[in-house]
Amino acid sequence: MLGGMPMTLRQRNRMAAMQAIQDTAMELFDQHGYQQVTVDDIVREAGVSASTFYRYFGTKEGLFTADPFAAVGADSFQEIVDLDDPATTMERLAATAGTGGPWRGMRYVIEEPVVRAAVYASMDALVDRLTPLLTARGHTPNQARVLARTYLFAVYFGALEEWHRDGRTRPIGDYAREAMAALRSAAGW
Repeated sequence: MLGGMPMTLRQRNRMAAMQAIQDTAMELFDQHGYQQVTVDDIVREAGVSASTFYRYFGTKEGLFTADPFAAVGADSFQEIVDLDDPATTMERLAATAGTGGPWRGMRYVIEEPVVRAAVYASMDALVDRLTPLLTARGHTPNQARVLARTYLFAVYFGALEEWHRDGRTRPIGDYAREAMAALRSAAGW
């Protein structure tokens, strides 16, 4: 369901195709290494055309930044992001992750500089989406941007990194709650 509405067959098919391509790419990355796998390798193994790949992902790094909900014309942003509860937001994101488990590709985000740069760029774009929501809550535009960056880079990404480095044995929400508690303590909130 998207926004309380059931997805159309076309939307479900598009999301399934994106997930299949991402799963294929992760399998290839796991087997051969990120740098050794090309887009041609991915499309050949996934059985899709290069134009389909580029329409969904744009680049190889786009496999890590694509929003499948946006690809089907829906805005999952409002349904997933809870500015008052980053831990729940992270748990919602984990629930929408692919069949390979939450953030299966996190290893590549941490280990591959080009992937990390792409993820950072997508997070910058997300800051632009969060800023008006925070401004509407009474923050100045500058405060809103700082809060959005803190939320995304310190809490969200910091929690993801620690969760991954700890071997992904505890729920991701625990790391987000710990990050928020540390941030609140440091800020005197």
